[in-house]
Amino acid sequence: MVGTASHIYIDNYSDLQDACEYLLTCSHVALDTEFMRVDTFYPIVGLVQLSDGQCTYLVDPLTIDDWQPLQNLLSHAGVYKVLHASSEDLELLRHWLGMTPSPLIDTQVAAAYAGYGLSIGLQNMVKTLLDVELEKGETRSDWLQRPLTASQCHYAALDVSLLLQCFEKLQSELVEQDKWSWFLDDMQALACPKVELEPQLSYVNVKNAWRLQGADLIRLQALAAWREEQARSLNKPRTFIVKDTSLVEIAQRNPQHGQALASIQDMRPSSLRRYGKGLLKQLESINSTIEQNQASEPDTLPLPLSKAEQKRYKLLQKGVSTLAEEYDLLPQLLARKKELLALFECHRQAQPFKLPVAWQGWREELLYQPMSNIFNEL
Repeated sequence: MVGTASHIYIDNYSDLQDACEYLLTCSHVALDTEFMRVDTFYPIVGLVQLSDGQCTYLVDPLTIDDWQPLQNLLSHAGVYKVLHASSEDLELLRHWLGMTPSPLIDTQVAAAYAGYGLSIGLQNMVKTLLDVELEKGETRSDWLQRPLTASQCHYAALDVSLLLQCFEKLQSELVEQDKWSWFLDDMQALACPKVELEPQLSYVNVKNAWRLQGADLIRLQALAAWREEQARSLNKPRTFIVKDTSLVEIAQRNPQHGQALASIQDMRPSSLRRYGKGLLKQLESINSTIEQNQASEPDTLPLPLSKAEQKRYKLLQKGVSTLAEEYDLLPQLLARKKELLALFECHRQAQPFKLPVAWQGWREELLYQPMSNIFNEL
């Protein structure tokens, strides 16, 4: 029976405790969050939705201080937490509550295993599996406003109330297709706590960082780490501090004063006023270290593939695609692009075949021999 958008609104600790104690008796609980992330580094939680398919709770995070009942529910080993497209929700929960829900189910991943496409949206999944049209008019709502409108509450409740029905259908299909154990392995990996990237390694995510080496790369690493620390401590997006294009040019041109810094590409006057002195101070410090030969160059980043290398790389892609077709899987579920690129980098560096860390368990059984054969023939 299709769920409804009826709900219980919770705005105090006592009701939260009662709701969580009830949900602890369930085998599966649907979970969703609404948040805002317009001009902040970290998402700001605006609402938490919980449902067992019959009772749906909208929990107001702006009026409750003690979240132990929710933390107990999210960490309880006997209750599966069911989400859809969970990456942003998990990031929010890691920052807000310091935890990752476990055990975990992501219906978007389940739908991909069942053959419904790699990144099916909740609206399309509900329509496909339940023949129900979801309203999406409140997707970009202000979830920090109070009171929430009736339309916002209806939207939030409907999303989560239908999730378990979708999961039941997907579970049945995956069991029938002999993919259930594969899916559960991926869910175990997804529920593993994620460690925030060290600021000193943030340079690897800077666009065009691969173009730099030597002193320029040393400066970029220091500047990217400084920006990361600023963004986290001030809770501002990285680009609000300084853009990637500016970081790379600063590392290359090494400006020594404010006027030179102002001429850097994409350097906004507002960023110059707020962070210019900090940038120049960071440059002065790292340049002094370089001059004293005390700075070690960070690992250079892989260069883009040449045309000849692209042809060889495509042999790895073709090998994955062939195996994926054999096992009725999307190639991206079997091996992600970054894993294949890392494997190809081993070939570039004349290193022996090394199984990517993510290719453990059932993936190792399927991929190891055929992919090592292809690798050794590149």
